[in-house]
Amino acid sequence: MATYADEDRAAGHAARMRAGLVSLAVGALLFAGKLLAWWITGSAAVLSDALESIINVVAAGGLVYSLVIAARPADETHPYGHGKVEFFSAGVEGTCIALASFAIFWEAVGALLRGPHVENIGTGLLVLLATALVNAGLGWHLVRVGRRHHSLALVADGRHVLTDVVTTAGVLAGLVAVRVTGVHALDPLVAMAVAVNILVTGWRLVREAVGGLMDEADLPRLDLMVAALEAERAPEWIDVHTLRGWRSGRVQHVDLHLTVPRYLDVERVHAFGEAVGRIVSRATDLPTEAIVHFDPCRPRHCHDCRVEPCPVRAAAFEAREPLTLQRAIRAGTGSLEPLPDPA
Repeated sequence: MATYADEDRAAGHAARMRAGLVSLAVGALLFAGKLLAWWITGSAAVLSDALESIINVVAAGGLVYSLVIAARPADETHPYGHGKVEFFSAGVEGTCIALASFAIFWEAVGALLRGPHVENIGTGLLVLLATALVNAGLGWHLVRVGRRHHSLALVADGRHVLTDVVTTAGVLAGLVAVRVTGVHALDPLVAMAVAVNILVTGWRLVREAVGGLMDEADLPRLDLMVAALEAERAPEWIDVHTLRGWRSGRVQHVDLHLTVPRYLDVERVHAFGEAVGRIVSRATDLPTEAIVHFDPCRPRHCHDCRVEPCPVRAAAFEAREPLTLQRAIRAGTGSLEPLPDPA
């Protein structure tokens, strides 16, 4: 089982680690800034934003740890590598976000019952605006690096940071509303709305992480593979079925069944397997480990096979059916029908 298109492993790991360390450092600074804004204003909404930033710092620490683990090569106890730890990291981050939403909601309810009072709104607005701008740049950078180097953990952390920007924007709007209207009860109400938004983001991250850990089929990515195989399909590639794929970090694992003329020699069939691995890797822009199981053709394939001349043809060629996603992912029977007795 060869790995295709993985020449930049070291460079990609270095880029992911730099992004993770930047996330950790900037997250700690922003948390300090939001605590300062809360100390200045006494706002429940600002406190809710600061509480979410605690999760940012914790999540960034987990992100760096997961990137270190994911970079370890495959070994005897982890033959498929350690990349799935990134799904676990994303799931933990999503759970932390959801827990933060409950803490924010609890604090907002308490502030509403106590009777909210907000001070020094102007100064608090300036501090929060600065943190929002820095967070927006950080979140965009993390998502961009994560997508470029195929790291779900980085993408998840970037989305979390961008959600923090939305949260801060909501808090800013609430503070402006309090300043304009003088209604201090708007502050904890904004905090409650922020908590609901954070909860939705956390749920989405957990859902995506569970899908990755459960090897959920990524149908759009499989469709890219099928389209590329059809575009570069050799005459001998009669049929494709039982196509499956899953991710372990930045490496995708793919296996499929390829029906070929039954008289081909092993060297030719091996070359087809190498070609399939390269095509799938190029189509998805992911390092790929591909396993191709070769099925020998049977007379029922003759109408769909354009290989000429063919020493075993039992029926004339009619039309070549194109490869489609539904055709490629269908499961085979697992056994071959017997050949007819020679006349």
